[in-house]
Amino acid sequence: MPRDMIYFFSMEKEIDEVSLIRYLTILEDSLAKKNKALDTLSEMCAKQEEAICGEKLDVDTYNEVTEMKGSLIENLNKLDDGFAALHDRVFPVISKDPKRYADHIRRMQDLIAEISEKTILIEASERRLQARLDRLAAAGRPSSGPAHVSPGTAAQKYHNTMNVTGSVTSVFVDNKRKK
Repeated sequence: MPRDMIYFFSMEKEIDEVSLIRYLTILEDSLAKKNKALDTLSEMCAKQEEAICGEKLDVDTYNEVTEMKGSLIENLNKLDDGFAALHDRVFPVISKDPKRYADHIRRMQDLIAEISEKTILIEASERRLQARLDRLAAAGRPSSGPAHVSPGTAAQKYHNTMNVTGSVTSVFVDNKRKK
């Protein structure tokens, strides 16, 4: 039997209790990692605000932090994808007897609540940052950094890196399909 088929059939088997507890722990760990990553992202947003709100525009710091944020967001997206895949595999089993796994579910709900709260704060910070960049670009404020990087360029780089399309779309909240 081809290896791909063995993997496919192994995914279709019923999950035993030990594996289920292990999967629930992995889901909790994934949420905890996401929570810490959001703390880091929040700190990065604060650094960006400092870079553009000070007496002098620090384009180098702003650009450096923007690149780091882009990398962190990519990692968050991968974390979300893994969480969703495992959640979809485990959810049907735990939904049959939720009281049995209540402690795990409660811990995950607490982590999701923290994540949601942090996401809202980060989104607000991103909107303030974007508004500030738009004002700088409109005012044509000269940069203190390299001559080839203007506030408009910084704003454009921000749009490109953060994939801002005019409305803030959260990449941090687990948007589950209702079945």
